[in-house]
Amino acid sequence: MEEKTSDSASVNKSKSSNHLVLKLALGLSAFLVIGYLGVSAYAGHTLSMPKRVFDPSKASTFIVPPQEIEFRTSDDLQIRGWFIPAKRIDKVLILVHGLNSSRTLELAGKFPEFGSALNQRGFSILMIDLRGHGQSASSRFTFGITERRDVIAAVEWLKTKGFKPQKIGVLGVSMGSAAVIGAAADDSDIGAVVTDSGYAEVYPVIQKHWRSASGLPEIFLPSTMLFGHLLTGHDPIASKPAQEISRIAPRPVLIIHSAIDPYTPVDNARQLKAAYPLAEYWETQAKTHPESYNTNPKIYVDKVADFYNRSLK
Repeated sequence: MEEKTSDSASVNKSKSSNHLVLKLALGLSAFLVIGYLGVSAYAGHTLSMPKRVFDPSKASTFIVPPQEIEFRTSDDLQIRGWFIPAKRIDKVLILVHGLNSSRTLELAGKFPEFGSALNQRGFSILMIDLRGHGQSASSRFTFGITERRDVIAAVEWLKTKGFKPQKIGVLGVSMGSAAVIGAAADDSDIGAVVTDSGYAEVYPVIQKHWRSASGLPEIFLPSTMLFGHLLTGHDPIASKPAQEISRIAPRPVLIIHSAIDPYTPVDNARQLKAAYPLAEYWETQAKTHPESYNTNPKIYVDKVADFYNRSLK
């Protein structure tokens, strides 16, 4: 009888120990899952907010001070920018910066210099701050998916000033390239497109720089993208300009990229070219992303101005 009681006690003790281990395992698993999701949610929140950078002193770059302008997008966000009219008023260019930059600080602060040079070549110039950037309304970024609305709204604003469809060109740098490709694909009033240092699709570029940008291991990338989707209402990895660029046809496109771009590999530009074989293509030797202009400003301006003069007819 004592033996049976002892065996029963041992069984009960074993069951109790197993139950405790199970509870600890479940508790640890729940803690890890909550921690994983918490870190991912925080990363999604912080990494989807652009950095605000703006230098108003750059307005002095222009021979005549630019006009401060503003307009609203189709989703009711205020976009601010500079308008610099030219004597030859039939051709106008919209210049679009990239992520964490602005109309004043793109191209390592030389964007206004570039805009002024094009203005002196006879083009009217509209330089905008994308949503969430510079002096425009607050917004999370979506790698060109919603930013295209800012470019399309700029086109609409120019038409109210008398500019004709097909006389409006757009140029985008880095993420701005995705915005202008998407805008031109959706808006046939855009007559010609220049992309500089753009990506063919954003996810491989995010993967390439995930650790340095976030400080997190790659296991957090898919969940962070999910929270980015929830926060913005758009799947950020759906930004795939190579799948949209063909919809610009038959309008002219010029693709500019450095053969040694350390941030967005040149294969991205080659994929864009492959997706739209009619596009003109120019590789530079800029050592930094996205600074082909800074490598040789005169050649860059000559190339871009010649393209628009031929294309905006």
